[in-house]
Amino acid sequence: MEEANEVVVQKEPTDSEATVGSMQARYCSVCPDVEATSLCEDCHEYMCNDCTSYHKRITITRNHTIRTTDKFPAVLLPRRQSVENCPQHPKEEIKCYCQEHGELCCVACIVLKHKQCAQFYIPDIAEDFRKGPEFNKLSTYIKDSDQLIVKGLVDIDNCLKAVNALKADEIEKLRKYRAAIIAYLDRRERELQAEMQQMCETDTVLLRELQTSLEACQSNLTDIGTKLKSHEQNSCELYIVAKRALAQITELQTSLQEMTKKIGYQRYSVMMDPRLQKIVKDQVGFAEIERGIAGKYF
Repeated sequence: MEEANEVVVQKEPTDSEATVGSMQARYCSVCPDVEATSLCEDCHEYMCNDCTSYHKRITITRNHTIRTTDKFPAVLLPRRQSVENCPQHPKEEIKCYCQEHGELCCVACIVLKHKQCAQFYIPDIAEDFRKGPEFNKLSTYIKDSDQLIVKGLVDIDNCLKAVNALKADEIEKLRKYRAAIIAYLDRRERELQAEMQQMCETDTVLLRELQTSLEACQSNLTDIGTKLKSHEQNSCELYIVAKRALAQITELQTSLQEMTKKIGYQRYSVMMDPRLQKIVKDQVGFAEIERGIAGKYF
């Protein structure tokens, strides 16, 4: 039997069809082109022979009440609407709950993934669940969560007000500090910039020297590669060139290791001088360069 497709809503009977009663044709809710031979009162669905057989084999539906053709109701039953369809099988309604995996699923999911699990047919347990402690807990959780949200929003509002007030206070304090030390800051800034410029120049010279040395090593490697390539057809000549190359590369590697150890630069950070408050009175530097942050070199 094909996997269950989305149930098609049957056409409403006309007045003349309703009077025919049980003689009116019914079609399978799953296979809309096949005439129904039975009706499941629990699922509120008409079924063909194949669907009826499948319905009786599934654990969660095997005990449902099945009507045969001669016991169909006179009026065509409308399709019972589901809350939502299965995300794994979009054409199937969610009708089951797997207790072991804690998953809502359709009949197809039960057959394919949860056949050996403890299953519940939702229409059979829904009413008891609504009256049970788990559903009552849900209401409590919703109420508690709402209270937390309200409290959080109030706290955020208070914090926003405090943040703006704090900013205003600290800006005013900052302006007072600036007015007291602005004359001295310009001079001290030039001194610090000069010191940083000197360190920058020292590091630049070192790095440029290392750069030149590494480029020379790179050129030597290129020459070695060219010589090896030019003698690769003559094994004897290649042997001689390769032996010389090995000696050169061994010496080159030693130089490279020494050079790469020197790659880096001086780390420094401008730190606020703790004597800042005395800066106007005794002209003490408002800041100093603290070296060696995370080591001299990175």
